[in-house]
Amino acid sequence: IICARRCNREDLKRLAKATGGRVVTTMADMEGNETFDPDCLGGCDSVREVRIGDGEMLYVYGCKGHGASTIVLRGANEYMLDEMDRALHDSLCVVKRMLESNTLVPGGGAAEAAL
Repeated sequence: IICARRCNREDLKRLAKATGGRVVTTMADMEGNETFDPDCLGGCDSVREVRIGDGEMLYVYGCKGHGASTIVLRGANEYMLDEMDRALHDSLCVVKRMLESNTLVPGGGAAEAAL
């Protein structure tokens, strides 16, 4: 069991989805007693805290829930990070659209390169 404090709500939801658990906001039941439902627990093979740059990140390996991945972007300054974030978002949107429509239109000089 590992505990982390001061986490974003969105990060907690993402971790709960990845491990098959549920976010528990309080341990108190209706009578005021502290109880815990074991069905709220998720599972994974290992959890490691890794230092990246100036901060620490928790890496969760072998999640038992639905598939989830995280891409860590690092850059020299905020401008480079913003550009990398936009480029990554654009490429993921292209993959999403291609999977939705099940078609691909070559572009970016692909026709000229084939000739």
